Amino acid sequence: MNRMTMGSVRVARSGNLLNDTFTAAIQSTASTSNSDFTYTDNVQLNSSGKVSLINRTMVSAPNRDALKSSKNSEEASEIVKKSDIICFDVDSTLICEEGIDELADFCGKGSEVARVTKEAMGGAMSFQDALNIRLNIIRPSQKQINEFLQQRPCTLTKNIRAFIEKLKAERKEIYLISGGFHCLIDPIADELGIPRNHIFANKLLFYFNGDYASFDTTEPTSKSGGKAEAVSIIKHCHPNANITMIGDGATDLEASPPANNVIGFGGNVLRNEVHQRSQYYIMDFAQLL
Repeated sequence: MNRMTMGSVRVARSGNLLNDTFTAAIQSTASTSNSDFTYTDNVQLNSSGKVSLINRTMVSAPNRDALKSSKNSEEASEIVKKSDIICFDVDSTLICEEGIDELADFCGKGSEVARVTKEAMGGAMSFQDALNIRLNIIRPSQKQINEFLQQRPCTLTKNIRAFIEKLKAERKEIYLISGGFHCLIDPIADELGIPRNHIFANKLLFYFNGDYASFDTTEPTSKSGGKAEAVSIIKHCHPNANITMIGDGATDLEASPPANNVIGFGGNVLRNEVHQRSQYYIMDFAQLL
């Protein structure tokens, strides 16, 4: 499968699991440095065995046919300009892939997890139950996650880096709110210059021998309505802030209220329900530059 998209860049998710492990398990990952990754089109190993990558900034022209699916994109751009805080979904928004699906495939459990995902999307179970079932199918060990991070670099969505840099230049606060996992998201945030304390995501827990144990059920994003709860926490810290959520999924639409606005994104996956329900919808982050 070709995991590259035109104009996209790849980032090797090489990072430690300090936020996703029991304390006694830290030693197995402490030697992995977050400085071992950056943007790249091709992943190669250098003489030291670390990932050698090419750092670049790319802004690509949006596909005209794809842009026909956009809704009120100029108004969406104005909303971003007026926002104090921008919150991003991660899977299929900040990056092209769905992290849990990729991890399941890497661990040889792709088809089983896909079935549960389909049932969950049909409303057959709560988000937390679906997450629990999928993780109990995959049961990823620390070793498998470290291998996954090195061998399956994610793909940054086209023009996302340029958009992030623009937001930072305008001194806007940036948050990531995801139903994915800290251990997969933290290194991406590091590379994009987003503070780790601006991430709301799930934490995996492991036994002392590195085997999968469970996940932290106290995290807002581990349950239904979690993104709205995460935005509420942000709003409590910034009571007068104008907050905009950007994402591809129905759970992103649920973030407003308390978010002031939600901008749907279909550049990687166009979900019909989200497209129909969104007042603002973009297909390329270049539309917000």
